[in-house]
Amino acid sequence: MALAVVMSFSCKPELPPATKKVAPVTLGIGMVPLASLAVIADAEGFFAREGVDVSVRKYASGKLALDAMLAGELQAATAAVTPIVFSSFKRRDFSVVAGIGSSDNDTWIVARRDHGIAKPQDLKGKRIATQEASAVQFFLHMFLLKQGLSEKDVTICSMAPADFPQALARGEVDACSMREPLISQAAALLGANAVTFEEPGLYVECYNLLMCGRSLEERPETVRRLLRALVAAETFAKGHPQQAMAIVARAFAVSELTLSRLWPRLDLRVRLNQSLLVALEDQARWAMDGHLVEGATMPNYLQFIHLDAMLSVKPSAVSVIR
Repeated sequence: MALAVVMSFSCKPELPPATKKVAPVTLGIGMVPLASLAVIADAEGFFAREGVDVSVRKYASGKLALDAMLAGELQAATAAVTPIVFSSFKRRDFSVVAGIGSSDNDTWIVARRDHGIAKPQDLKGKRIATQEASAVQFFLHMFLLKQGLSEKDVTICSMAPADFPQALARGEVDACSMREPLISQAAALLGANAVTFEEPGLYVECYNLLMCGRSLEERPETVRRLLRALVAAETFAKGHPQQAMAIVARAFAVSELTLSRLWPRLDLRVRLNQSLLVALEDQARWAMDGHLVEGATMPNYLQFIHLDAMLSVKPSAVSVIR
């Protein structure tokens, strides 16, 4: 096909749309396995291929990445549902652009065997570390319920996720609710003294790409290009699973063997499902019932989902009912 050439004074042709540069983007990635598509898109140059200059900043959790975006330090971030819910009770100037991954076995409990913990019920009366307003906190809530316990039966110790492994190794807490790569770090520090509990299917964690409202309004083409890069990463991960896993393992500094245990349960797809709305509302009820947020009225989460970009880039993956 012949390309139309637009003449200018310099006689240089316009670049094809995919290679035209747009304003640079600073993307905060919560360095957890569910952010794998963002990691792959960066490592394999898919953002650059779409003409977007993306500067990546790494965070120990999606909550920290979202907090940085809301503080004006980033234009985009990746985060799970829980921090979105907690932030939604404080402000309305950000949106979910797309889901980028989900898993029903992403978070585990890691505990100290020498503190009398051999089975989940032994957590009663123990000190358990978690990160407030994050997915690991919600998983801990669900895990305790499954064991016939509640937060009142344990002592919750809130701390930064990067501190979990060392706090557990020093015996400052008896257990932690955590994800990879922190699970591997804690297990390595404890050795045979580590005991882990998992509950596949208990809680489906959804990870998302978010942007602040101003960026969505001012950079619609940038948003579409970010999504196209993530879709390219999805295609790459499906077509080259071993290469994709190796990229993510290097980024997280975990062994491929460790990641291979999680990889089959990672659903790495770019999409916007109705289930996202359900998850937002369910966790909002939990936060309200537990008096963890201020406000008695649930936000309208349809107002927190930006549909236009996904409908333009991958309409078949949108099932949100307006």
